[in-house]
Amino acid sequence: MTQHAASDQTTAQPAGISHPRDNFDAIRLLAALIVLFGHAYYLTGAASMPAIFGNEIASIAVKVFFVISGYLVTESWRRDPSPSRYLWRRALRIFPALVVVTLLSTFVLGPLVSTLPLADYLHSPLIPRYLQNIILRPASLLPGVFNTLPYPNAVNGSLWTLPVEFGMYLIAPVLVLWGGGQKLRILLGCVALCVLSLYLNHFAPYALGAHGKPVHDALNVAPYFLLGAAWRIVAPQRVFNIWVALIALALMPFIPASSVAYEIGLYVVLPYAVLSLALARPATLGWAGRYGDFSYGVYIYAFPVQQTVALYFHTEGQPWMNAALSLLPTLLLAIASWHLVEKRFLLLKPHRRSVVRETVAARGATS
Repeated sequence: MTQHAASDQTTAQPAGISHPRDNFDAIRLLAALIVLFGHAYYLTGAASMPAIFGNEIASIAVKVFFVISGYLVTESWRRDPSPSRYLWRRALRIFPALVVVTLLSTFVLGPLVSTLPLADYLHSPLIPRYLQNIILRPASLLPGVFNTLPYPNAVNGSLWTLPVEFGMYLIAPVLVLWGGGQKLRILLGCVALCVLSLYLNHFAPYALGAHGKPVHDALNVAPYFLLGAAWRIVAPQRVFNIWVALIALALMPFIPASSVAYEIGLYVVLPYAVLSLALARPATLGWAGRYGDFSYGVYIYAFPVQQTVALYFHTEGQPWMNAALSLLPTLLLAIASWHLVEKRFLLLKPHRRSVVRETVAARGATS
């Protein structure tokens, strides 16, 4: 999830507000909806989630998010390599909506669905712990909430990716983007992170991170951020071709599944395919962001909506029903999140000083 920064020509465009010259908004919205659909299998206790390209569909969708985020955030940094303005932009994109969804889950949804009396609920030590989601310290439990469901004691399981993404926001400029030699450093950074991910996911024991989330899960998606960044730095846009991407995707099944070779192939093919579609001309899906960028809202609201649907509509073993019943309320919350929260805070994003000076100079020349 990230702000909109598709090309050098969009510098003056308000961040987060899409334009018809690319398909980024459409792809991100589709990826968020795929996560919703994929999670429906876990949240209803159904059979295993459908898979594509050797990954569960929700995992592939998250990797798509990371590719796009790496590409666009890198473009944002290259246009204005100011650490303070860069971090402020990233914070404005992530935290306002996160704060709202966390507070709504804690003080509206929780009291409504908890099996505990309100006083007991509000005095539980799980409340302040859950509120730490706001500072990117993931927590899943609220007292008496969703503890009888097929996927119990999980209020918003999607939030675990946000600390990983924000960590990549911090790592990318420090390690690979500052100063000269960007191409070499971004490639070395990609290789190092991909090798670490391959080692942990194929050869190392399953380990838990600082907040109980497997390190493997974080390193399963993190390389795709740097891969998206690498394509932005190393390759001109003319190298992206949708037909080449489709041929590459069609060849992936010929590589042995679940092998190191398959994972390496996916490191190359998936980012190239995603960016080829995103940058395809004409941008036939550019209309998707005309009324706003709803992908982040869909992503952070879908899980608690789906758990609520599972609670009241008893969708055990019925992932399609859970996804269908959850779709409209999730979209409505995402639309409200964009128009009432996200877009308003994105207007506070700082502009490059050079742009501001040019604007002032131009106004002075015409006055």
